[in-house]
Amino acid sequence: MDPDRVRNAFADRYATERELGSGGMAIVFLARDLKHGRQVAVKVLRPEVAAAVGSDRFLREIRITAQLNHPHILPLLDSGEADGFIYYVMPYVAGGSLRRRMAGQSRLPLDAVLRVARHVAAALDHAHRVGVVHRDVKPENILFSEGLAVVADFGIAKAVSTAGLEALTRTGVPLGTPGYMSPEQAMGVAELDKRTDVYSLACVVYEMLTGGTPVVLPSPDDARLGRFLDAPPEHRELLDRLPGRVEQTLVKALAARPADRFESPGELAGALATAAAGTAKLSEAQVDEVLSRAAELQAEHPTGERALSIGAVEQVAAEVGIPPEHVREAVRELGRPGGRVVPHAATPGPTRVDYRKDTLILDRTLEGEIDESVHKAMVNEIQATLGIVGHVSVLGSTLTWSPAAPGTDERKVVVTVTPEAGKTQVHIEERFELSGWRIFVPGWGVGVGILTGLGLVSALGMGDRAMLLALLLAPVGAITAVALFFKGKAARHRPKLLELADRLAALAQVSAPRPALKSGDPSADA
Repeated sequence: MDPDRVRNAFADRYATERELGSGGMAIVFLARDLKHGRQVAVKVLRPEVAAAVGSDRFLREIRITAQLNHPHILPLLDSGEADGFIYYVMPYVAGGSLRRRMAGQSRLPLDAVLRVARHVAAALDHAHRVGVVHRDVKPENILFSEGLAVVADFGIAKAVSTAGLEALTRTGVPLGTPGYMSPEQAMGVAELDKRTDVYSLACVVYEMLTGGTPVVLPSPDDARLGRFLDAPPEHRELLDRLPGRVEQTLVKALAARPADRFESPGELAGALATAAAGTAKLSEAQVDEVLSRAAELQAEHPTGERALSIGAVEQVAAEVGIPPEHVREAVRELGRPGGRVVPHAATPGPTRVDYRKDTLILDRTLEGEIDESVHKAMVNEIQATLGIVGHVSVLGSTLTWSPAAPGTDERKVVVTVTPEAGKTQVHIEERFELSGWRIFVPGWGVGVGILTGLGLVSALGMGDRAMLLALLLAPVGAITAVALFFKGKAARHRPKLLELADRLAALAQVSAPRPALKSGDPSADA
C-alpha cells in the first residue's frame, strides 16, 4: 500500500504521520484529526480485502458496531471510503496492546491475567447483548488505556465475513487469526454465537499464563481429568503452578464443541476468578463425610465405567489434603475382602469391542484374579505384540502400560489389567489422530477442509480422482472425512489388539500360588 497515496487520500480530514502496524485485513496509521486536533488510529483495509468485501457492505455492517458504548470497548469514531480506500477510525491508545506487553514480559502474573480477562469479558458480554460477536479476539485487539483493558475492532471480522467464504478464500483473506479461531469458525460456519468469543478469550488467557497458545484441542480425556494431557513441557511446568482449578476451567472453555464451553465470556471470567482463589481446607472428618456422600451420589447417579482414573482420584484427593499414597492404599484395600486377596488362576472370556468417535476400545473379563508375578510377562507381551516400548505403572494390583513417547507420532495405546472382586479386567484402548491434524489445530484457517482433504488422500493412498473429490468436498465434508479416516484406522488396528487381548488372557491362565495351609491340616506334612 503506497503511503503517499494514503496520505493524499485523507489529506482533507486526517494528516497521516506513520504506520503503526499491519494485519491480515488492514494497515494501521497514526494520524491527526484536523477537525478536532487529536491523535487517532486510521485503519485502512487492504486492497484485496476491500475488493472482496465492497464498500457498501462493509460500511453497512460497521454502522452496527458504532452503536456500542462501554468503558472496555474502543469506540468507532469514523468510517468511509476515500480514493478507493475503505477505512475506519478509532482513538489512538498510547498504552499499547496486550501483544506488546507480552512481548516484553512473555507471560503475565495471575492477578493481571484475571483483571484483563474480566475487562475483556465485560466488553464482549455488552456486545453480545446487542447481537454483535467479535470473531477476532486476540492480544493485538486488546489495548490498554489508563490502566483499563479495552477491546478494539468490534464487528470488523463480521463485516468482512459478509463478503462470503468463496470470495475471501480466492483472495487468501483469513476469517480470523490462527491460534485464536474457534473450531467452528475455522470450519467456515457462518452463524457464530458468543461461545466462539469464549474460545478466543480462553486462548488469550492461556497465552498470558504460559507464553503460547494451546497446541491441541482438549480431548475427552482432557475434559474428564481437567488437564491438558498433551501440553508442551514448558507449558506443563507453568500450568502445574497454577492454583485451584484454573487449568480445569481453561480446558472447558477450549472445548471443541461450543455446547461444552461456558455460556458467556463473563461466566468464563467468573469461573477463572473462583478457580484462582483455590479451595478451602477440610478437616479429616469433613473429608470422610464428603467422600462418603460422593460415593452415595455415584451409586445413585453412575457416571459410567472408567469415569475417573486412579490418577484423577489422586488429583481430586490432593485438593483436600489427602496424599497419593493413601489413595493407593485405599485402592489396594477396596475389592479385597479382609484387606487381602489370595491370587488364583484366571480363565479367559470373550472380548468386547467398542468404537467411540476416535477411540477403539477392547474389554475382556477373566474369571479369577491374576497374581502380580505375571506383570513382567504381560509387559513383555504387550511390547512384543505392538512393537512399542512403553512406560509401566502399578497402582495397588492394577497394571497400566502406555507408550514411552506419547507426544510424538507413537500409537496412542493404553493397556490396563485390573484384578478385582474375583475377576481380572483387561482394558485396551487406542486413540487415533489424523496425520498432521494436530499441526493444523493452532492455525486452523479457512483452508482447514482442503488441508484435511489432502491429508486424507495422502494417508489413504488414493489417486488423482480421489484428490479432486476431496478438494471439491472440503471444507464441508472435512468432518465426515475425518470420521471415516478414523474408522478405517480402527478397522486396520483391531486384529492386532484382539491378538494382544488373547495373548494377555493366555498369560493370565498361569497357575496361581496355592494358599497357605492351616495348622493341623492332614496334608500339611505331606
